[in-house]
Amino acid sequence: MVAVGYMIDNPGPPSAVRAFLHQRVTPPAIDAAAALESAVYELGERVRAQPAKSLLAAGALGFMTGALVFGLSRR
Repeated sequence: MVAVGYMIDNPGPPSAVRAFLHQRVTPPAIDAAAALESAVYELGERVRAQPAKSLLAAGALGFMTGALVFGLSRR
C-alpha cells in the first residue's frame, strides 16, 4: 500500500557504481545474451536441416577439444 509520504520522500540519485552498471554494463550484456540466443537458434535450425553434418562437426570439435585438454594436462 502506498504511504502518505510516497511522493514526498525522494531517495536521491543512484550511486555511481549502480549508475555505471545500469548504463555501461547491462546494455552490452543484454546484447551479448541476445546474440548468443540467436546463434543457438540458428544452430538448432541447421541441425534440423542437416543432422549428419552437424553431428560430424560436433564430434570433430569434441575430439579436438579433448585432445587439447588432455594434451595440455600431460605436460
